[in-house]
Amino acid sequence: MIAKQDYIAYMHSLKGSIFKILPLYEEGVETLPEHIKSVIFEVHNVNKITSDYDGAWLVQTHAILNGLLDECLKEDNKPLIRSKVFGTIDNIEKQLFIMEQE
Repeated sequence: MIAKQDYIAYMHSLKGSIFKILPLYEEGVETLPEHIKSVIFEVHNVNKITSDYDGAWLVQTHAILNGLLDECLKEDNKPLIRSKVFGTIDNIEKQLFIMEQE
């Protein structure tokens, strides 16, 4: 099991990885799908390290990232990409707030 503070640090890092999706999409960077796949791989495997802190936020994050993998291939999809990126970050921040209050 990893320490709670390490998990919190991971969640902060995850927010940065998810935020990076937006500028990669806006700039038309060809490696965007690979970046999203990398984040999905990370999120998918985090519960193998510990399930003590997992919850709905993790399932939702995983689902949204999988959806973004398809949506990032579409042109002129910035409003949806932006909404899902910021919504996911907001969900992570809510979970962080809960964990930091415990």
